[in-house]
Amino acid sequence: MVICIVAMVVFSILGIFSVRWRKVAKESFQCVFKMIQFKPCDVQLEEKIKSKLTTKLMKVPKLARFVYKNFKIISWIFTIVFFASMLYTAYSLYNLIVFGSCAPGSTCIFNPKGNITDKNVCVITAKFVEFYGLECPHCKKMVPIVEQVEKDTGITFEKLEVWHNDTNRAFYLNYMNNVMRDCNLKNEGIVVPTFMSMKNNKSICGEKSVEELKKFVIENG
Repeated sequence: MVICIVAMVVFSILGIFSVRWRKVAKESFQCVFKMIQFKPCDVQLEEKIKSKLTTKLMKVPKLARFVYKNFKIISWIFTIVFFASMLYTAYSLYNLIVFGSCAPGSTCIFNPKGNITDKNVCVITAKFVEFYGLECPHCKKMVPIVEQVEKDTGITFEKLEVWHNDTNRAFYLNYMNNVMRDCNLKNEGIVVPTFMSMKNNKSICGEKSVEELKKFVIENG
C-alpha cells in the first residue's frame, strides 16, 4: 500500500482545485490511516490506480502488460523518487530562506546572481565583474584601463581573484558556458582577465582597449 501515501499527498493537493479528485483523496486518507493502525486497506485504492493506469496504456499493449505485471516495483520506485524530490525541495527552500539561494555556491532559478550571505559563497552587488589572476600580466596591464572606464562610465567592476580564491573560482565556473560562448573558447578553463555583465551574463576576455571595454559596459549595463 506504499502508493497510497503518495496518492494521499498528490490527490489532496489536486482536491483543492478540483472536486473530481476529492473522493480519491478521501480514499487515500482512509487507506493511510488504516496502514498506521496496521490494518488492511479495504478501499483497494492501489488496484483502482493500477487498473486506470494500465487502461490508459492499452494503446501500447506491451507497455500496459509490463506496468500491470510490475506495478508493485514501479510504485516503490515512484514513491522513493517522490519523497526524495520532496526532501530535496525542502532542502532547497531551507537554503533559499536561510542563505538567500536554493543552492549555495551555485546559481539558483530564484536567485540567479548568487547574492547570498553565506561566507563561503561569492556575494555580487555590482553590475559588472572582473575576474583576474593575482600574478596574471594581462590583468596587470588592464588595471589602468579598467580605472579609466570606471571613471568615464561611473560604473564599478567588482574584482574577483580566481587563481587563489576557491569561492571566486567556483563562482566563475558557474558561468563557464557563457564565457566559452562569448569568448569563443574551445576548452573549459579559467581565462583571465574576464569581464562579465551580471545583467545578462555576457562577457569578454583578454586585454581590451578603453574603447572596447567601454563599449561592452554601455551595451550590457
